Amino acid sequence: MKRAVHALSRMLRGIEDTLLAVLLAVMVILAVGQIVQRNLFDSGFVWTDELLRILVLWLTVIGALVASRTDQHIRMDVLVRFVPSALQGPLRRVVFVATAVVCGVLAWHSYQFVRIEAEYGSVLLGGYPSWWFQCVIPIGFALICWRYLALAIYPPPQQQETSEAV
Repeated sequence: MKRAVHALSRMLRGIEDTLLAVLLAVMVILAVGQIVQRNLFDSGFVWTDELLRILVLWLTVIGALVASRTDQHIRMDVLVRFVPSALQGPLRRVVFVATAVVCGVLAWHSYQFVRIEAEYGSVLLGGYPSWWFQCVIPIGFALICWRYLALAIYPPPQQQETSEAV
């Protein structure tokens, strides 16, 4: 079971990294192209701004997924820092499960949102169904949920916390 989880994690890691790089490159090219068109030619594509907003959504969700792969996402684990080291491991697992539950709930509700968008027939980019672009939200939260469940079962080695003030 552990080997299958690691194989799936490796595959997902490669897909995530590739998607992030491609999305960021496309966003930079589109944004710079739009600026050049507006400033030099007094024109631009009507759909560029809407597409850039969609790409920001995708980049954000995939970035959150990448951050969760090594538990580098935003954490609410103040209590873990103040308990004895013997209790930190089990308490971290509880935090991972709680995070998975929250992401699972968010996945479910964002799925409901996307389903309603599909029922109402909302469109983006001049006629494409909006749910095509919004489906990244429930999928992303479901994958983060899965990842935190995996972290609860196979937690990463405990990281050294720095006490330096920023």
